[in-house]
Formats: sequence, structure tokens, C-alpha cells
Amino acid sequence: MLIDEWQLAGTDLLWTLKRIVDEDPTPGRFVLTGSVEPATHGPTYPLTGRAVNLVVYPMTVAELMGHGDEPSRFERMPAEPGPPAPPRCDRPFTLNRLFATGFPAARDQSDPSMFLEGYAALVSQRAGDEGRDAVRLLHTLKVLAVLSAQAVPDQRIWDSADINKATWKAYEDLLARVHLAAPVPAYSSNQLKRLTGYPKRFLTDTAMALALADADVEDLRREPARAGHYFEAFVAQQLRPHLAAPGDSLWHVRTAGGEHEIDLLDEHRHRRFAFEIKATMRPKAADILHLQWLRRELGDNLAASFVVHTGPDTYQLADDTWALPAAHL
Repeated sequence: MLIDEWQLAGTDLLWTLKRIVDEDPTPGRFVLTGSVEPATHGPTYPLTGRAVNLVVYPMTVAELMGHGDEPSRFERMPAEPGPPAPPRCDRPFTLNRLFATGFPAARDQSDPSMFLEGYAALVSQRAGDEGRDAVRLLHTLKVLAVLSAQAVPDQRIWDSADINKATWKAYEDLLARVHLAAPVPAYSSNQLKRLTGYPKRFLTDTAMALALADADVEDLRREPARAGHYFEAFVAQQLRPHLAAPGDSLWHVRTAGGEHEIDLLDEHRHRRFAFEIKATMRPKAADILHLQWLRRELGDNLAASFVVHTGPDTYQLADDTWALPAAHL
């Protein structure tokens, strides 16, 4: 039985399901779906040990192209060293791909920006439902969109959005519950010292971030650094849905002084993969200096490293380090 928008029925529904499941614990009998998580389930959570939570993110390019049922690149990657992908891809990456939304309702629209801006505005109305200022929440979303793929402290956000700390915390909780914001936390390990604790800011859908930031393809062509941030957001969007198994995580690594930075560090099925993300057609040896530093620090705890780029070719840059076209993700 599938119960859609279950949260509208309230948590009493969960207690009813608890009694049913306790009588017959056969798995898969109920699927509960909803567009927002409740702010609270009460003093206890009825389905502890009885249910699995799965976040359904915006669609990846693979899913949009009809290949969503195929194993991910990392599930297909051999345990032994070797090329992670075919030597050349036949679908070159273009900046236009950043504007292809992963929201199913808008995937066939030639220009989904109106839908995306409207969706963000409707979500912001929830702030009004909870006694907050919907206009300020929408402005905060736009600030997050501009800060895509940047590691900044919370105060940078609440100052830029002209709100206070308490309001930001309420908005942060709401955006997490509706799954529009997906910050990537800073990596923490006793193997690495003097790391920053700031998360990288992302919206779950890169096209929505671009729409809220009022950016178009020509803007990105004129501003390569800005294009690089949204390209990184796009890569994170492709990786995020593959990290659903227990223990899977996505981080970024940055030393406190900024001497070293790894754009994304992915732990998938207990194997770590590091990513430098470059909006360039052909990465060079100079692009792997930070990856080499991470290799020295983590040793065998790092399975492989990649420089994800916009060109068509897969090739080796160093031991266990490959240039990987974004199209192969």
C-alpha cells in the first residue's frame, strides 16, 4: 500500500502502522511518500527499527536520459586499478546542461526557469504557514543559490539575507525538511589536521540555483569562475543519489588556511573517491596537486581520485588519478 503525502494525516498514522507492522513485520507492505518532513514526530518516533528512510533527490542526467536503472559508475568500477570509463565519450558536455532541471514536472519544458522560481516561491510560503516571513525565506534561498559550491560560515548567509541567527536556523531546518538545500559537510578525520568546519552550500537542483541567481548561459561564459561553481554543483547533484546505502557520505576537504582543498570526497560502500572539479576541456598535471596531497595523507584509505572536466576524454594523470568527463557520471 502506498500512502502519499502521509504527513497530512499526522503522526497518529505512524502509530497505527506501528501496530500493524508489529503484528506482521513482513517488509515492503507500506510505502509512505511525502514532499516535506514534519517539523516534529512528537516525543518518540513510532517507526524506529521498523522503517527505512530514503530521500528522493532531483533526477540525474542519467535518469533524464532513460538510464536510471543502470548501475552507477562507481558500482561498475573494478576493484583493481584501471580506466574508470571508456577512453572517449560521445556526448560532449556543454554549459546548457546545467540548466536541465531534475524536477520531473519540468523536465520537458524548453525553459523551466518559471516553474523553478514558482516552486521556490511556493516552498517559501511554508515560512508564512509557520509564522515566518515568506519574502525573507525566498531571499535567503536566492543567497544560497548565489553561494553555490562555496564553503562559507552561517553568518555570511544571515548577513547577506538580512536576517538574524535564529531566523536562519529556522529557515535552515525548513529547507532541510523540504529537501531544497543539500549542504556538503566538511570532512573530519584524525588523519588530517587543521581542517575548516564550514559546509559547502548547495541547492539540490542546479537549474533551480541558476534560476534563483538570475544567471543564464551567457553570464557563465563571461564569468568562468562562476561557471566553475555551478559545474561543481551539477557534479554533486549527479553523485548525491548514489549515496543512499548506510555509511555512504559526501564531504568536502579544506584546510583552515586554504592551502589544500578537495572539492568533493565521496564514501560509497566503504570506498573513498576524491574529486577535483574543473570547468575545462583538458585537465593537466597541475590540477591534481591537492589530490596528491590527499593521497599522501590518506594512503590506502583513498580508492581513487578524479578530475571531472567538460571535455570528452578519459586519461590517466597519475597513479590512481584519472581525468573523467562529466558526461561519464
